[in-house]
Amino acid sequence: MSADVGADVSPDGSAEPAFRWTSIAAVSAGAGTSLGGAARVLGSTARALLLDAAAAADTALRRPASAIPANRRSFTLPVRVLILSDENGRPLTTPDAVAPSLENADRALRTGASVRLRITGVDTIDEPAPAAALDPRSNRRLLLDDIRGHTAFLRRHLARRPALSVVGDPVTVVVVRTIAGRTTGCSLGMSADWVICQANLFDASSPRTYDETVLAHELGHALNLPHHHNRSNLMFPVSSPPDDVRGTALHPWQRAVLHVNRHLVPPS
Repeated sequence: MSADVGADVSPDGSAEPAFRWTSIAAVSAGAGTSLGGAARVLGSTARALLLDAAAAADTALRRPASAIPANRRSFTLPVRVLILSDENGRPLTTPDAVAPSLENADRALRTGASVRLRITGVDTIDEPAPAAALDPRSNRRLLLDDIRGHTAFLRRHLARRPALSVVGDPVTVVVVRTIAGRTTGCSLGMSADWVICQANLFDASSPRTYDETVLAHELGHALNLPHHHNRSNLMFPVSSPPDDVRGTALHPWQRAVLHVNRHLVPPS
């Protein structure tokens, strides 16, 4: 079993590279983590693998796009945003500030993959978040923290997933204060239905941190897209505002990967 866990980089252009893990069980055992947390993450990953395989089979058997009315050929990706509040109950950003990044993600995915976003909510959690949620770690350390239960506050506020759901599980974007490891966004790939993005990405008054591509990039990781070597591609790992922001293009093979993902609702 393998998966790509991706992290975006900070405005200084540095990055903690994405890593490829071969076994969550091996990682958790080596770190002395809880069996319950490892079982939960392994179960989520196994479910994701099964549902992605089912989505691929469904896509292969589905009627060709030419047989579907043009206005109904797009896939739909449900997305929810959760904005955390700091220790004093102050929200880290506002729904209006996040809106341009959501619009950019919708535009990039529509253009490159015929995937439209359906925003299921942009919600602010008034309850002060603990430090582990406000300032999470990234990549391997975030995976270990998830196994150890340090992400419990985030998971408590996720939408309940129907036990028998097959397609259309929303991806939740959690706005946090800072991310350790000099990164501005991180996804655990298929092992989690949520991604994290740093709050200063949405501050239009700060040109050195404002970046509308990171949210879309992390959604790509949540939909199983790995990093790409071309700077014009949405999945390029480095984005350094204001002068060196990545592009939003997608290749046909990336489009194909997206279309067999469990989070998408296929056209009918």
